[in-house]
Amino acid sequence: MTAQFRDYYETLQIPRTASDEEVRKAYRKLARQHHPDLHPGNEKDKHTARMQEINEAYAVLGSKENRAKYDQFGEHWKEGPPPPPPPRDEPGYASEFSSEGEAGGFSDFFRHMFQQSEGAGRAENISLAELDIEAELDLSLEEAVRGVEKTFSLMTAGLCPNCRGTGRIKNQLCPVCGGVGEIRRPREVKSRIPPGLSEGSRIRLKGQGNEGPGGRGDLYLQIHLRPDPRYRIDGSNLETTLRVMPWEAALGSEAVVQTLDGPVRIKVARLTHAGKRLRLAGKGLGKPGARGDLFIRVEIDIPDALSQKAEALFKQMEEDSHV
Repeated sequence: MTAQFRDYYETLQIPRTASDEEVRKAYRKLARQHHPDLHPGNEKDKHTARMQEINEAYAVLGSKENRAKYDQFGEHWKEGPPPPPPPRDEPGYASEFSSEGEAGGFSDFFRHMFQQSEGAGRAENISLAELDIEAELDLSLEEAVRGVEKTFSLMTAGLCPNCRGTGRIKNQLCPVCGGVGEIRRPREVKSRIPPGLSEGSRIRLKGQGNEGPGGRGDLYLQIHLRPDPRYRIDGSNLETTLRVMPWEAALGSEAVVQTLDGPVRIKVARLTHAGKRLRLAGKGLGKPGARGDLFIRVEIDIPDALSQKAEALFKQMEEDSHV
């Protein structure tokens, strides 16, 4: 079968001008996306084949020597000097270029073009995952103010237990991680979330990130506050609504307002108009000792039904208002 040219830049979805770092990032992204262990069942074979293509492309473009040769000849690779066939009795030949070795997933094009390159097809032994990772965590307003112990699950990367992060077993790509050197698994994290957080707060959980040769990185959590129908959030301040009856607003009264710290009894002053804002200091969001305020906007409500006596009183009030 005639070997067909392979566009490794297209395989890694990068331009030909990509830097070495861009090549590495593209490989990391695609390797994580198509790792066969993440696609069980009927999809596994398809992603295994795709992973082999990705490994082959990175074996070439991730090596300065291989990439230079590939760029020199490109689609005209046949015009280059044909490599002599390697001796069949040379140690490592089978593992390097036979259908049973790591190049078993590599194409005829790769074997024809790079079979004499020392180290061809060898993945770079690097930790593909950034050790520090970021995630988002939703909190209720009460949890943000008081702090809470949370248990949640997230995907983290760790060293492959089979190859311990090298990506290779006996000079072949590790069959467990596909040469990536890492595996991604869901991991349960249990941690105390401190009090006094607000929308967009960022907290650090030490040693809860990805695993690398030197240990674990950190997990940075960005906090999002869940919408609460009781309150409108304005920075560290909160606003809520208090409905009062006309006679309560006119004569003054007391009312109970729900805060994040529990119910609080407040006074509604005599002759309070609709739209007036009452303030409870330190009942908003923020750190202990520096919390925002809770503003209470007064709305005037009316009864659902009127007795004859009540209706007569309202009519009398209407008449008096014209005097």
